[in-house]
Amino acid sequence: MRRRYAGFTLIEVLVVLSVVGLVLAMLAQGLRVGVRGADSYHRSVRTQSDMEPVERALRHIIERMDAGMYPEPPVVRGSARALAFTTELPDPATGGSLTADVRLEAEGGRLVLWWTPHTRGIPFGAPPPPGREVLLDRVAGLDISYAAKGEGAAWHSEWARAALPGLVRMQVALPEGERPWPPIIVHPPREQAEE
Repeated sequence: MRRRYAGFTLIEVLVVLSVVGLVLAMLAQGLRVGVRGADSYHRSVRTQSDMEPVERALRHIIERMDAGMYPEPPVVRGSARALAFTTELPDPATGGSLTADVRLEAEGGRLVLWWTPHTRGIPFGAPPPPGREVLLDRVAGLDISYAAKGEGAAWHSEWARAALPGLVRMQVALPEGERPWPPIIVHPPREQAEE
């Protein structure tokens, strides 16, 4: 009578090791895909959370462009990379608003707002130095275009007319690999005031 030894044969051990190896390889691949998806999600959420306050601020200042006082036209000068105009800004000192000349541009990898407040009364000294506020870091560029009232969808890369633009479109370009922002399109609604 032949005696059987208890245990596994070499072929059985090799088959089990191969199956375990395949399962571990699939788990590792699934983990890699999950980590990439989580990174992409977190980048998207970070971009979205950066975008909302900046978009609100840009809309706020452009919607409050000063339309001028008749017969003086508004002062708005714009190029494809920068926009300068007069607007109302929030005044943290009083809780109200203040009128200021502002300039919006991309500078040194940042979206920057420069402003010089209008003084009341007769100034007895030099005008105050312009304030500078960084609205957003990690900016590759800024592309601005303008549409005149009544011209349909014709966009211009420059604005030097004696009137407010009908629409202002801004595209903030982010560094390579980051999810692009949708264009911000704002309508300056104020009409020129009568004297």
